[in-house]
Amino acid sequence: MRFGILGNAKIARTQVIPAMLQAGHTPVALGSRGPKAPWADAPDMRWTDYAGVLADASVDAVYIALPNHLHAHWSVAALRAGKHVLCEKPYALTPEEAHAVRSAMQAAGRCFMEAFMVRHHPQWQWLASQPLGDIRHIQVVFNYDNRDADNIRNQAALGGGALWDIGCYGVFTGHWLMGRAPDAVALRTERHPVWGVDTTSDAVLRWHATDSQPSAHLQLAVSMQTSKSQSVYAVGTQGWAHLHAPFNPAHGDVTNGTQATATWAPTGGLHHEAITRQFAPANAYANMVSDFVHTATNHPGDGLRDSEAILQTLSALWASERSP
Repeated sequence: MRFGILGNAKIARTQVIPAMLQAGHTPVALGSRGPKAPWADAPDMRWTDYAGVLADASVDAVYIALPNHLHAHWSVAALRAGKHVLCEKPYALTPEEAHAVRSAMQAAGRCFMEAFMVRHHPQWQWLASQPLGDIRHIQVVFNYDNRDADNIRNQAALGGGALWDIGCYGVFTGHWLMGRAPDAVALRTERHPVWGVDTTSDAVLRWHATDSQPSAHLQLAVSMQTSKSQSVYAVGTQGWAHLHAPFNPAHGDVTNGTQATATWAPTGGLHHEAITRQFAPANAYANMVSDFVHTATNHPGDGLRDSEAILQTLSALWASERSP
């Protein structure tokens, strides 16, 4: 499949474009606001603006790596131009934007997929398949330290902030493991006094008991002004499992031999009693591209998956927001 890219973003340059090539596909055009600025190992692409990518008849699909507030607008424009769309998360900031994306996807008969690459790493399939019993408790931590006022993550008008950037992974985790949206949510934020973004967000997601499943809850802690750290810890009625690098696992390839790891206790126990699991090398981005191409080619209407439900949970969290 031939890809056009909207946005000369770091994630496009260092992860997704190399993943396209690894998966056997071809980036043919890059749309940017600035002048042509190829990096050292950039593939041969036509450089143009955003509209120029959408007008390019050689482009089959568009990957959108723009600031968050532009995701829905350019997704709709690309779909209307007849392109399949792979868009960075969050694909929309409001339910109205999400509805516009779905409407454009259905009208065009093209595939739209949100780029939650984590679902394409084998550690997530492993986690969901472990016989932990009924999940009762999930802890999600995701932190980094970014104090650059000019960075888009620190600009409220561009859809910045911790919940949109990394808290969405915690919401994804809850949907992935529980198989449905939570019944109740609560969000506490700390906002920067000048930038206005939530630099730290803590949330609780609760699932009420059903006839077949006991109640469960997820605790989420994310921050953009804390030392780099991340983990997912799931506890069930029979055992527990812990992903050590759930959201940015090393590929484990020739460029970085580090492999993703987890610990688990299938019948419960303390940390020193747990089993360590090491995962085979995997590039979640390349797997994502392959899945996107397969879905676009064979089942274009299936690309949205749980993205709408995740956005609804994020919207509910914002509606419940309170300050310390």
